[in-house]
Amino acid sequence: MTGFIRELRRRRVFTTAGLYIVGAWLVMQAADVFFPAWGIPDTAINVLLGAAVVGFPLALVFGWFFNITAHGIRRTMPADTGATGEPRPLKGSDYLVLGALVLVAGVIVSYAANRILSLPTTEMARIEAQIDLAPAEKLPNSIAVLPFDNISTDTENEVFSDGVSEEIRNRLGHYAELQVIARASSLQFKNSDYGIPRISSLLGVRYLLLGSVRRQGERIRVSAQLVADEGIQVWSENYDRVLEDVFRIQDEIADLVAAEVAPQVVAGPDSSYQPSLDAYRHFLTGRDLNYRRDQWAAQKELAIAVELDPRFAEAQAEYAISLVMGYPEEAQLQRAEVAIDAALDLAPDLPRVHAAHGLFLNLQRPPDPIAAETALREALKGDPNMVDAMNWLVGALSSQGREKEADEWLDKAYRIDPFNSAIVSNLATRYRQAGNPDRAEAMLRRMVDLPEPPIQAIHSLWDLYTDTGRLVEANRIAKRLLLAGGWQTFFLAGNYAMLGRIETAAEWLSASVRDNPGVMWVRTGWVQAQAPSWGGDYGRATEEMRRAMSSHGLSLNQLDPRLRFFYGINQALAGDYAGAIAMLAENLPDTVDGTVLDNYYGPDAYQALAWAYIQSDLPEKSRPPLAIVEEWIAEQSASVAMMKSENLHAAARNAVLMGNDDLALERLEQAVEAGWRQYYINMHDPRWSTLTDDPRYQALMAEVKADVDRQRAEVERIDAQEDFPALLDQVRAARDR
Repeated sequence: MTGFIRELRRRRVFTTAGLYIVGAWLVMQAADVFFPAWGIPDTAINVLLGAAVVGFPLALVFGWFFNITAHGIRRTMPADTGATGEPRPLKGSDYLVLGALVLVAGVIVSYAANRILSLPTTEMARIEAQIDLAPAEKLPNSIAVLPFDNISTDTENEVFSDGVSEEIRNRLGHYAELQVIARASSLQFKNSDYGIPRISSLLGVRYLLLGSVRRQGERIRVSAQLVADEGIQVWSENYDRVLEDVFRIQDEIADLVAAEVAPQVVAGPDSSYQPSLDAYRHFLTGRDLNYRRDQWAAQKELAIAVELDPRFAEAQAEYAISLVMGYPEEAQLQRAEVAIDAALDLAPDLPRVHAAHGLFLNLQRPPDPIAAETALREALKGDPNMVDAMNWLVGALSSQGREKEADEWLDKAYRIDPFNSAIVSNLATRYRQAGNPDRAEAMLRRMVDLPEPPIQAIHSLWDLYTDTGRLVEANRIAKRLLLAGGWQTFFLAGNYAMLGRIETAAEWLSASVRDNPGVMWVRTGWVQAQAPSWGGDYGRATEEMRRAMSSHGLSLNQLDPRLRFFYGINQALAGDYAGAIAMLAENLPDTVDGTVLDNYYGPDAYQALAWAYIQSDLPEKSRPPLAIVEEWIAEQSASVAMMKSENLHAAARNAVLMGNDDLALERLEQAVEAGWRQYYINMHDPRWSTLTDDPRYQALMAEVKADVDRQRAEVERIDAQEDFPALLDQVRAARDR
């Protein structure tokens, strides 16, 4: 052994190893400094460390065989070869050994480089570098509460741990002196390996609250620490309590942190009511599902919470929110109203109750945006950092035509919650309307490239790609939606329908019907009616809806107005003019109403009504609905710099029905230029019959068809390579486990 160590020293293997370790350490230090500046995530340093460890044996082998001298690389000879084993110049066999070492080292370096370049957050960092999307300045009293770590052995305690940090965040939000980053943005950094400075920079805050929760039986240990943006700990504390004390722990931490962050803090609102722990657990689960936009699952959990503890006002409010978000049925609106009334009786000063009330008022039929504004401002008076209330206030103000105020609130909401999918989607829509679609796309891509992309952001990006005619990218993002856990195959089906593959679209819709029989869109037959409608079999579309409603005991007058519009449109296009007139004339407002016309089916419904009147030899009755759409088009043109291509197409269809072919073709050309590509769906629409023989119309349609066919070929090439249905089955099976 002594002789072997002596030989290692003679060959300078220890020197080579020491130089390698020092060099690797210097590379790691440089990476730690420069990677964040270059937008490379911190996980890349782990890749470098792994490569350095794997490369260490190569350095030892190199040190055994070779030596670097003033004359270059020399071969170290054994001690018994004469001339005291002095290094000699390289020969042919030496070059083979050296080449093999270089080749292996190259493989290691190449693998590490590819791993770093393929990290999922790299694209997000690139976009941040290209476009200023991160919050600009850090307010002095700003804080983000990161999700507390669950260090219990029970993985099911994860929701409880998140709930503790969420409750602390909500308590802090009641202090007007604090700028509290909302949940959606903070949640993006759960289990993140980003450093404190980087997270605080991305969120635009001066302080971060970190913590952990350990639960053992009926005891709980909560650890919390307040850290400044440069990484210095300002305050920390541990709390060991019986589980029933969790509410008091939350209040204590919130008060202590607020005193450290805000120079002068007034007392927050009383939160003395403590619900039963079972009700609280279901409330936390339901609220988390609500935030994830899984309303149906949220309703079940929150209904249990309310049943277990009817006096739990916050659970009543959250239950009402879960009932009205999305496209509520009449029965859901009625249950929501009961829950809101109960919550207002129990806790008239609770901000979340007023927020729920404001959302309800803005979504009831008909909506009352003025009363909704009052309720939402009351919520923000009690909780100035409630981003949900800000976002819903934006909707109430927009409904009143107060766009400038709406924009101000939207900007404020984004400042507090820059990773909130609803806020980002709405802000992206504003940029798009202002003529800046690139910035809108960058904002949405930034969300979609997160480790856990929010489904709403994927929806919005699909809509942007679809409206701008980028059908290959829309196909890709619709698949991403399903892989991320979304159930709505409608987006992928709609994409295939636009590509002219109606049968493929029908197969994807059938999967939704099979897997989600209880969803409102399936029970009303809307999903089942899509493929026939896209394919021009409008009569079958109405039959599918009638069949589904009959099997679930539903009637047309129970449907959301948008579904009634869809039904009436298909009636008109199928030739059931009397039925269409009865359905649409009764449900459409006789004045311009943005809540109706800004909806996808709004302009189409008015035009279907006009078509039914024209085909019934009542042309004079077709003029008022067309005039309403024309007024809406004028308002759109005046208020936005860039109209959506589908709205430009609706404007062209309006001109056709008014008998102005030249205006129709002018508007249609604008729609095509903006990205309208629904050739295979539009080809069945009889309302364009007066233009089908016009050479100008034929030329435009030929241009659109050629581009759609080109993109269809690309999608078919991708589908042939990837077998997406099989991949989706694998991902869902893994998720279920």
